[in-house]
Amino acid sequence: MAALVTVGVLSFNHEKWLRQCLDSICTQKTDFEYKVFVHEDCSTDGSKAVVQEMEEKYPDKIEVLYQEKNQYSQGINIVQRYVIPALKSKYFAICEGDDYWCDDRKLQKQVDFLEAHPECNLCFHNAKVVDTDDNFIKNFYPRKMWNDKKLLSALEKPEGADLTVEDLIRLDFTPTASTVGRTENLRQLLDFSTTLDLLVRLVTTYDGTAHYMNEIMSAYRTNNPHSASGSIRTSPEKLKKNFLDKHASLLREFDEYTNGKFHSEIEHQIKRKELIYHQHLGDLKAMKATGVYKELIPYEKLKYEVKDKLPFIMKLKGKK
Repeated sequence: MAALVTVGVLSFNHEKWLRQCLDSICTQKTDFEYKVFVHEDCSTDGSKAVVQEMEEKYPDKIEVLYQEKNQYSQGINIVQRYVIPALKSKYFAICEGDDYWCDDRKLQKQVDFLEAHPECNLCFHNAKVVDTDDNFIKNFYPRKMWNDKKLLSALEKPEGADLTVEDLIRLDFTPTASTVGRTENLRQLLDFSTTLDLLVRLVTTYDGTAHYMNEIMSAYRTNNPHSASGSIRTSPEKLKKNFLDKHASLLREFDEYTNGKFHSEIEHQIKRKELIYHQHLGDLKAMKATGVYKELIPYEKLKYEVKDKLPFIMKLKGKK
């Protein structure tokens, strides 16, 4: 029987977490066949040996592409060059090598929903955020930074919520390992210059809806120095190039792809990303200059105001 779902796993220097990741995928309880495609990008730790071990453990599930030279460092888009062409199934799922699934019926639940709702192109869910040692930090949602009452209310519904492309633009960030979508829609990414997570969600959802399940069914790992988000935090230059500039560029590329259908929402979201960039730099004046500072929830504004004035307060205190 042909696989109904293919799970894409990107592996690079994930030795510490790969067993947990692949075990959590390969032990899913489903009434359909699914495959796991692992791209092992010439890791410099023991990741390759772990992947080989897991490939032997689950020979009917796992297919691996082992690279002899690191592809990412050569500027090759791994998703476009290797992952999308490997997807032969109706649906795709994603789980990076340092994340994992924590519900053994996750895949069944999401595929059941997509099968029953042909208007829905993408399904995602809540997750728990963990550190590199698997210690629980918090739940991924709610993420209360912006005063988006309607969207926040939708995400808090026990039954979940149907979301539009406009909602996804505003939501911006979802747990990567929570994504399941229609492969035929994902193939449109072959015409784009990048395949970052946000673009995966927007392009896949474009001519339909997305559905959010308010269940914690995966783990999102933070503070991994080898991850994209981890490396960005190391310098302002990387933050601007790999966060602000890259995200603004992909949003405008999606704007062009949709003939400006979501232009106002996209330009508004870019302003929010500019604020986040300046927030990381601790520049309150620049944050306010973006024009979207007033859209922060009161707690966030208070936090930045206090942080900005703290050196002055401490200076005054020192004079007493």
